[in-house]
Amino acid sequence: MRLIAPRSTKHLSSSNAHAHSAGSARWVFMAAFLMGATVSIVPVVQAADPVPTAQTPVPAASTGTAAPATAAPATPALDALAAPPAPARSTHVGLALTGGLSGLGADLGININEYLGVRATVAGFNYSHNGNYGTSVGWDAKLKLFQAGLLLDVYPFAGGFHLTAGAVNDGNKFTLTGQPSGGNFTFNGNTYAAANVGSASASVDWSKTVPYLGLGFGNLSGSSGFHFTTDLGVLFSGSANAQITATCSTAGQAVPGLCAQLATDAQAEQTKLQNDVHKLNVWPVFRIGIGYAF
Repeated sequence: MRLIAPRSTKHLSSSNAHAHSAGSARWVFMAAFLMGATVSIVPVVQAADPVPTAQTPVPAASTGTAAPATAAPATPALDALAAPPAPARSTHVGLALTGGLSGLGADLGININEYLGVRATVAGFNYSHNGNYGTSVGWDAKLKLFQAGLLLDVYPFAGGFHLTAGAVNDGNKFTLTGQPSGGNFTFNGNTYAAANVGSASASVDWSKTVPYLGLGFGNLSGSSGFHFTTDLGVLFSGSANAQITATCSTAGQAVPGLCAQLATDAQAEQTKLQNDVHKLNVWPVFRIGIGYAF
């Protein structure tokens, strides 16, 4: 029988220390294993039963590539409320009755935009009057007023105030018929018996297309409804054409030299009249109107 000497106390203490260390290591390993198992279970449960959440952009990976962002759902109703309303633009046509220095008439207007408009205008009137009109003859005069044109209205403040320019056919005209006074006519200071004068007539005519400039208030075609308008301006009519004609009667033709002298005196009277009307190279325009726009 072999006797085995017992190990030294120092050796036993060292063995116990190693065993205690090994046991501690096993507990640490088991704790780490259990913690690792717990951590690994949690993502599996979350992946199996995800909680619905709002979609958010995924952060970019470490490679530097950005993850695509999820587009927000379309909301047409909210977009319609957020968008500013488009400005309303419409075309209106207005018709007005007018009256003024050019007579009675009518305007037809249409707006281009809030700053521009176009008008067609027409007016006229007839007036009778008697006078000498700068001559030696008494005249029975009839004034025929007629103006028709196309106007451009500019509204600098997009309101009622407007500046106007255009072209107008100025058909204003005087027609005169000579009347004897005391049974006689007087031409250029010379007296002629009414029996020796067949006729005496004269005319002052502005018939031509001329420019117009003016200003006013009111926009006939700015919007639907009733409108009140005023216009103040000037027609640059230029010089009128004046003419006087006197003819001999049958009795006057029997008087030697009478018809030639009458023609000379009538021409002198025409020159006087032409000089007078030459000063009238502008024609004032003032009119008011009331109309309705559709």
